[in-house]
Amino acid sequence: MIMADRKHNMLTKKKAIEDIVEDGIKFIAQFLPKATYLYFPLLSAAVVWAIQRHEAWKEKIFSWNVWADPSAVHVKSDEYVLHFFNENPGLRSTFKEEIKKKNFTSLRRSFLSLYPIIGLEDPFLSALFYKELEEKNYRKIVEEFKERVSKAVQEIEALDEKPKLLKGLESIAKELASFSSDMITQKSVQNVLAEIIKQQMEKKND
Repeated sequence: MIMADRKHNMLTKKKAIEDIVEDGIKFIAQFLPKATYLYFPLLSAAVVWAIQRHEAWKEKIFSWNVWADPSAVHVKSDEYVLHFFNENPGLRSTFKEEIKKKNFTSLRRSFLSLYPIIGLEDPFLSALFYKELEEKNYRKIVEEFKERVSKAVQEIEALDEKPKLLKGLESIAKELASFSSDMITQKSVQNVLAEIIKQQMEKKND
């Protein structure tokens, strides 16, 4: 009986989360109907910041100061850059030739794109490149970083009703943050959202 109740509660909670995410997708679609690739990053960033109780999350989304200032990243020492690539098994394997040859020109170029996502764990950027991170396709991230981020910024900056989008995102984030006991880490938050959003988008396209 206890197990049955627990299973029922879990299913009820899952359905509640799915409903909130579905409402979130519908809400964002009012502002960005064609930019479906932004639904997951925006929801993910809002929820992660809400759970972590970042007071300035709204400013972060629209100021675009979501990763280290390039000038600050540029002054990182060679040792720091090398350590960044060596401490992550996936990066170490992908960039083994550059690491072996200590090709800092190439490593630093990749560092500028990968450090904000993997080092700083920026929730918007890590969701924007979620598929590549899952596939450990780090070179694709480096190749597409500037173009994809620039496109995202342009899409959102072009909005006339950003305050309304923010208010809605805040409301959605607070609702989803109430389930934070099930979504403790940033990774788990993104995994839950990614799966639900994928299901919702497939349903939408049927």
